[in-house]
Amino acid sequence: FDKNAYIESLVNTSVLILDDLGIERDTSYAKEQVYNIVNSRYLKQKPTIFTTNLSYDTIQNCKDSVEYQRIYSRIIEMCIPVMVVGEDFRKFIQRDKLTRNKDRLLNGGERT
Repeated sequence: FDKNAYIESLVNTSVLILDDLGIERDTSYAKEQVYNIVNSRYLKQKPTIFTTNLSYDTIQNCKDSVEYQRIYSRIIEMCIPVMVVGEDFRKFIQRDKLTRNKDRLLNGGERT
């Protein structure tokens, strides 16, 4: 597996979607790789879509490490923020499973 070739493919693809930004490992190596991808795409003016659970205020006023500040600074310049509001579907699924399993226990283990 050639990591450099993989990173280059992310940098050079026509449109890149980076999902759940901010949950990557908090290591210098991980932050460096994210920065390299974001910065390279920034310099090449390549369209990039970021999703995150971080608030715009958190990104804009980052108090974390300098590495995160550098990443977020580029993202703010590259992107138009769009806030998507809605219920977390994982919570809905969890509630549904809890209800079904509770019913199953109350009915002697039979599937409902």
